[in-house]
Amino acid sequence: MKYRSIARDARVEHEILRSRFIGIATRVFSLDDFAELVREQRREHPDAAHVCSAAIVGEHGEASRSSDDGEPSGTAGAPMLQSILRQELTDVGVIVVRYFGGTKLGAGGLLRAYSGAASDALSAAGRVHRVTTKRVSAEVDLAEVGRIDNALRTRGLEPAVEYGSSAHLTVHVDTSELTAVQDQLRSLGVPTHVGADGYREVPR
Repeated sequence: MKYRSIARDARVEHEILRSRFIGIATRVFSLDDFAELVREQRREHPDAAHVCSAAIVGEHGEASRSSDDGEPSGTAGAPMLQSILRQELTDVGVIVVRYFGGTKLGAGGLLRAYSGAASDALSAAGRVHRVTTKRVSAEVDLAEVGRIDNALRTRGLEPAVEYGSSAHLTVHVDTSELTAVQDQLRSLGVPTHVGADGYREVPR
């Protein structure tokens, strides 16, 4: 399983009719964590008129949230969320802080301002592909650990080994390769245990 996210946090600023818009893109893995990031921005910008936000998390983008934070309904949070969706990203949050400049922008102007700030912050954040992995572990006789280690490295894997009365071997395997790796280890006489999910990042 492979999905796209941003490579790093990013921040951009625009001024539109004297209103200042600060767009922030951030990596995030839960909506609760994102809510705390929004609260941090409120504390950092106590004089801002609005701190609007949107986020999508999960391998399949299964959870999302957006907030207009007092702007007219549908003019801020929803277009920011659409900016994430259009770029087919997940595990991403965007926050746009607005300092009001005294001139009303109208619904269309607000939508363009918030969408633009979110899109520009996402563009500045770069891209990575996240490849989902599984942790595979096995207990190996000390006499056999070199052979097993070499077999895994030949596949491009990087096992970690802890030594005791036997060797405890751990390796992170792409989900798509899990069955093949288990079959190979089984053919070498090594029973395996499949543990926690994880991911590795590949620059886009």
